[in-house]
Amino acid sequence: MAIVDVLAGVIASELCSPSPELWLVSGWVSDVTVLDNSSRQFDGLMGQDAGSSLTLSEVLQILATKGTEVHVALRDVEHNRDFLRRLGSSPRIHTYLSADLHEKILVGWDWTLKGSMNFTWNGLRRNEESIDLQVGPAVASTQRLELRTRWMGGAG
Repeated sequence: MAIVDVLAGVIASELCSPSPELWLVSGWVSDVTVLDNSSRQFDGLMGQDAGSSLTLSEVLQILATKGTEVHVALRDVEHNRDFLRRLGSSPRIHTYLSADLHEKILVGWDWTLKGSMNFTWNGLRRNEESIDLQVGPAVASTQRLELRTRWMGGAG
């Protein structure tokens, strides 16, 4: 459960203070629950009408409405296209597809979470996976620059 807790922590921090730019890069992604509010511990973040949970697509949509430029790069397979349909469209949500993508990383403004896990139920809750959370603007800005160069040709 440690991976789920770490992911919930970075998601909660993003909802408190959204990054200007956020990157999600994964070979496989599902619309998994990333913030479990069944104990109502996140009501302050989610508002009085808070539900019992937030999925990954809902969090990305919320961040986009709060001004975050959300970038999602995924392997070009039908499973991931299902997630993109759930994510919907927004001027602040940018998507990229690659046939051979295998990288797994989530990058905020001053933190980077990367490891072996895909952003799927198995990746977060079943498989033996490893993650590394690095906090600091230097590491995050270097990673964002690499992602921009790879997916946007250096724009941004």
